[in-house]
Amino acid sequence: MKPMTALLAIGLCVGYLAAPRATNAGLSGIDLSRVEAAPNPDASLPLALLLQGDLGEPKPLQQWLGSVPAVWILADFTCKTLCGPIVTVVSDALRHSGLRPGTNFRLIVVGLDPKDTAADAATMKRAQVGEDDDLFQQTFFLRGSPSGIAALANVFGFRALYDSAHDQFAHPAAAFVVTPAGHVARALSPLALTPADLRLALVEAGQGRVGSWVDHVRLMCYGFDPASGTYTAAIGRILAFAAALTMLALGLFILILFRHEPATPGK
Repeated sequence: MKPMTALLAIGLCVGYLAAPRATNAGLSGIDLSRVEAAPNPDASLPLALLLQGDLGEPKPLQQWLGSVPAVWILADFTCKTLCGPIVTVVSDALRHSGLRPGTNFRLIVVGLDPKDTAADAATMKRAQVGEDDDLFQQTFFLRGSPSGIAALANVFGFRALYDSAHDQFAHPAAAFVVTPAGHVARALSPLALTPADLRLALVEAGQGRVGSWVDHVRLMCYGFDPASGTYTAAIGRILAFAAALTMLALGLFILILFRHEPATPGK
């Protein structure tokens, strides 16, 4: 099991095992071991896939992307354990990231269960995202066909199992940052997510169009740790950046000295 997958699977077990269980479990430990979130590097979403929005209007996935990076979550709209907290943690982190909804990012939540209705989506959106602010307006709860959802989950490397005994999904705790072109940039764990991590991931996915120059300097000095799904200070990068600044400053100092050197008499 990959490091990031292992962390995400822990999130799954915490949420899934906390649910009321019958005497005979619907899924075994072996079943749960196959649940993971492990997207291939730079995987691309199916841009022509039709997804329905809040009002039921089907649009190609490309239109839902817009022109800004987005955070994607796959969730069961009627889940009573893990899905709600995931959406809440991510939306709270976005609110405190310092980035502007719509201008710098959007949040997209796709329903895992094809049986979920528009009313189920609206209920979860109000409960977990809140209402009447910019983030609420730039959050889209989408539904698709069984084959469409399966295709989308496959691109994300998102492997969930349906427990028919309890009518719920066993799935990993994961959030994905996607570029405006539809490439999967990062898989993040909501278990350790901070506003700073989410900001850096969106700045990185924005490909120079999101964030301040300070954010881009931080990206030079930070590295993404797939084992924890967070950004950590990379000592090697920090030292290299500091050395480059030192050399630049020294070069400028020498240039200034040469330009102000007194002319030799007689020349």
